[in-house]
Amino acid sequence: MAKLFVETLTCVTTSDGVDADEPEIVLEGKGAVWRGKVLKGQTCHVDYICGFTGWIGVLLAEADDPGRDDSPGNKWITEAPGIYTLHFKGDGAAYTLEYSVA
Repeated sequence: MAKLFVETLTCVTTSDGVDADEPEIVLEGKGAVWRGKVLKGQTCHVDYICGFTGWIGVLLAEADDPGRDDSPGNKWITEAPGIYTLHFKGDGAAYTLEYSVA
């Protein structure tokens, strides 16, 4: 079983470029593991750890959007050990998610 360490989420640009976004990180089978309010250029410490086998889906969405219509994206994380960065873009917003797998 691999261990996932979700480290930080950085807001490169917000969805409207002015106000704060309210992103949430949702991991497949784990639910929402982090929610916050961020401004452009802000880095937030997530500090979430979980185990998984094979691969795990990660969704970055606006917390106030129940339909997930303005989601910056859905990505997959594999159990290959290393330090990684995921890039999310959508609805005018851009984010980077730093994580590692051991």
